Amino acid sequence: MGIHDISFSSEKIFEVFNFQVTNTFILTIIVGLVIFILLHFGLRKEKMIPNSFQNFIEWALESILHFIDGITGDRKKTEDIFPVASTLFILILFANLLEILPGLGIFHFLRSPSSDLNFTLALAISSMAFVHILAIRRLGISCHLKKFLNFKSPILFFVGILEGFSEIIKVLSLAVRLFGNIFAGEVLLLATSFLFVYFLPIPFLLLEILVGFIQALIFSSLIVIFYTTAVSISH
Repeated sequence: MGIHDISFSSEKIFEVFNFQVTNTFILTIIVGLVIFILLHFGLRKEKMIPNSFQNFIEWALESILHFIDGITGDRKKTEDIFPVASTLFILILFANLLEILPGLGIFHFLRSPSSDLNFTLALAISSMAFVHILAIRRLGISCHLKKFLNFKSPILFFVGILEGFSEIIKVLSLAVRLFGNIFAGEVLLLATSFLFVYFLPIPFLLLEILVGFIQALIFSSLIVIFYTTAVSISH
C-alpha cells in the first residue's frame, strides 16, 4: 500500500452473510475490547489506597467530570451526560491514536477508525440520538418536540423547521470534522514516513497525538454543549 493507494473508504477484510467486515470495523471492536478489559480488570478490586493504575483512572474521570461541570454549570445535567461524554472521549482518543502505530499504510489492517467516515457518522448519529433521549426524559416528549413542531404561529413553525435542519447539520459537522482531521493526519504521517524514514516523522507523530486528543475533546465537549442546549427551555 503506497501513497497512491490512499482512499476515503475503508478496506474489506472478509465478508459474513453479505456483511462486509472492514479493517476499521475490526479495529473499532479491538479498541472497545481493550478499553473494557483495562477498566474492568483495573477497577474490579478497588482499594482504599489505590494503586497507580486505579489512581490514574480516578484522576482522569474526575477531571472529565469537573470539565463537564464547567460546561453545564449544573451537577445534575453533568451526571446525565457524563457517561456518554466520557465514553466518547476515551473511545475516540484511543481510536485516534491508532494512526501513530508503526506500519500505518503498509499493512492494510492498520487504519484508524476515525479516518473512516462510517465510524464518525455512526458516532455522531448515536450520540445525538442519546442527547435527544436524555432531553425527552428531562423535559417530556411534548415539551421537547415543541422546539421542532410549533403550530402557534407561522413564524414559530418556520423556526421549528430551522431547528430540525440544525440537528441534521450538527450530526454532519460532528462526523466530518473528526473524519477530516484524522484522515488528513493519517495521510500526512503516511507521506512523511515514505519520504523520510527516520527522524523527520517524529514531530508529526507528536503533533498527531495532540490533534487526536484535541479532536476527542472537541467531539465530547460538543455533545455536552448540545445536550445543555437541548434541555434549556426557550421562552
